[in-house]
Amino acid sequence: MAAISDWLLRDDLESVSYARATALKIETVVDQVRASTSLQQQAAILEATSSTGLRVEEVAAAELSKGETRIVAGDVRHLVQENLPPRFTTAFRTNTPRGELHDVLIVGIDSDRALAFLPAPPPPDAWISDQEVSVVLQMMVLFLPVVLLSLYAARVISAPLLEFAKAAETLKPDEGPDRPFKERGAAEIRTLARSLNDMRSRLRSLIDDRTRMLRAISHDLRTPLTRLRLRAERSTQPELKAALLKDISVLSDMINDTLTYLSREMAAEKPVNADLPSLLATVCSDFSDVGFNVKYVGPERFAYGCRPRSLARAITNLVENGTKFAHETTVELSVLGKGTVRIAVMDNGPGLPGSLRTRVLEPFFKADSARTLSDRSGFGLGLSIVDDIVRAHGGTIELLNRVPHGLVVQIELPAAGDVAAAPPVSSVTVTGPEAAKSIAFPA
Repeated sequence: MAAISDWLLRDDLESVSYARATALKIETVVDQVRASTSLQQQAAILEATSSTGLRVEEVAAAELSKGETRIVAGDVRHLVQENLPPRFTTAFRTNTPRGELHDVLIVGIDSDRALAFLPAPPPPDAWISDQEVSVVLQMMVLFLPVVLLSLYAARVISAPLLEFAKAAETLKPDEGPDRPFKERGAAEIRTLARSLNDMRSRLRSLIDDRTRMLRAISHDLRTPLTRLRLRAERSTQPELKAALLKDISVLSDMINDTLTYLSREMAAEKPVNADLPSLLATVCSDFSDVGFNVKYVGPERFAYGCRPRSLARAITNLVENGTKFAHETTVELSVLGKGTVRIAVMDNGPGLPGSLRTRVLEPFFKADSARTLSDRSGFGLGLSIVDDIVRAHGGTIELLNRVPHGLVVQIELPAAGDVAAAPPVSSVTVTGPEAAKSIAFPA
């Protein structure tokens, strides 16, 4: 605190008390004049003082005993007088005996001599009173520790919370470490981290229980469905046989869709470099082989890092959806800049209203009012599975209507870090069994 006070009261700072600085100068001059041993030294001291802006003149000590001259309280001489030591005898005068200085402050040196000082006017907006300096110092003493303590407390509390936020953003309930939140710091932070880790463990346990339950349901349902299929095959009534086999196939597809949506198989698949045109052409050929008008349009070769089985499942769902509502379906691959790819599945069906293009991606939602079909069935999970697969690849999916009619499902996938450079793109249409020969999935 003493160091701060000394620094604030330095004579060369404009923010220091001007009256205090002038009083210090007067005190120094008086002491030097008293200590001088000759008139030459005394004259040199007075001349040097006047050159600094504090004009001074030696007068007789009798000037101190004359009648008191009244001045206003805000006069700079009064402020300087208040900052002088009590041992100094002072008085105010309108003029010096020689009339060279006006409105001076007389300070006694000894019984015979005195000095008349004319302080320069204080610089505008450049001085503060000693009381204000004291208030500032007291405020610093009171509030500086509070501010430092607040910053420390905020750091101690906010740093772990920021770590929790980052961990929560990347947290997956069924992947990663068992206890991702670090249990350290203040007692409250440790309690919070422990609670979050325990919650994570409970969520993982629930997911594991659900997975085991789904596997059991899958086994228990597939067995009677297989028996039903065998019994239906033995039926001698063609119409009844066809109806039974159709219902069994629908039930089997519904079970497969549900298990695919709720299982972790898509997330568990590792990304590899795959020939994307061959993958899409094979999906198209699978449908064209059984009589659907499905074709592929795009480059012949393009290596792309993806989860090939999951991506093939997504395109299969989109093509199957198109064959239900349209007579012609096209899968088009476009290679955009910097390795980004766009896959568009287009059909000539009835399309979708704008209000339903987002909702159809929700689980268990079916757009009955837009794209209807008399024998339509399922849980409405096909597009939800596609959306999950696309997001797992870091891509986006968008549903657009074609002109004059039809639907376009447009998928954009970002460039993968290990994608090989694409050869020159040439457009080719591939359908039929020959498409399956060109696909290759490196291990």
